[in-house]
Amino acid sequence: MLVRIIKLAKKTATIILTRNTYGRRYLLRRALKLGQHHVHPIDAYYNIRTSGFIPNFLNDPGSNIVKIATRENNHYAGCQPSCLRKALQSLPDTSEFVFYDYGCGMGRALATASEFAFRELIGIELSEELCTIAVENAQRIADSFPERARISVKQGDAIAVELHGDNLVIFMYHSFGRATLTSILNKLEKLAKDGRDIFVIFENPVNGDLLEQSTQFGRWYAEQVPCDAEEISHHSDADDGFVVWRSINAITADRSAYNKFEIVITKPTWRAEVVRSD
Repeated sequence: MLVRIIKLAKKTATIILTRNTYGRRYLLRRALKLGQHHVHPIDAYYNIRTSGFIPNFLNDPGSNIVKIATRENNHYAGCQPSCLRKALQSLPDTSEFVFYDYGCGMGRALATASEFAFRELIGIELSEELCTIAVENAQRIADSFPERARISVKQGDAIAVELHGDNLVIFMYHSFGRATLTSILNKLEKLAKDGRDIFVIFENPVNGDLLEQSTQFGRWYAEQVPCDAEEISHHSDADDGFVVWRSINAITADRSAYNKFEIVITKPTWRAEVVRSD
């Protein structure tokens, strides 16, 4: 217990020192520059910028030290596109669905989702700096692939965002802590009760038990997905767990084949894996 308190105190002290606007922006620019030394394959393919790792206290422009220290907003590290594609392939026709990326960072998941037939793609990001990069990336994809769905990026708190469209796909890459995710889930449950068809895609579902307990969402798909070989050097692990839930009002087909799994926490607060039992 004492060790945890000391670690939290050190982390909080670091965060406080970076609350100076100029200091935070300097460190953020430095982290972004370092990220370009190891360019992810999707960046090279689309000529975009999504590489790097940004600590959560550099992402959050506010002064809520407790929120940052307790990891209610998590670090930025882009998803692995090969893994996300596998989860998106589990969905039915999504041409009438709006794709939302909660905590979109620089927009790597948005770029990946643009390869699929969505009505619209929307990213929500707290950091003004990461939003700016995500907007630039979205424009580059629009210029190169004008036939794809439009990508837009909004700066703001994911809890406060208004969701538009009757059919929604919500993507999260372990972006939030339990309190924030609970607030988001409460909103999604209300929308599901109102009859909206909603998929929730959770990559690295550390807090997936909150969705498992929901009375408005049922299991749709689950798998521990291996990364493509070219992506492994850009990730701390060789695979990622994915679970997809769908609002129960829209589940008509038998999805029992996807019910036999557990979400196992392998690194507390940081990593979850999907363990199949069939």
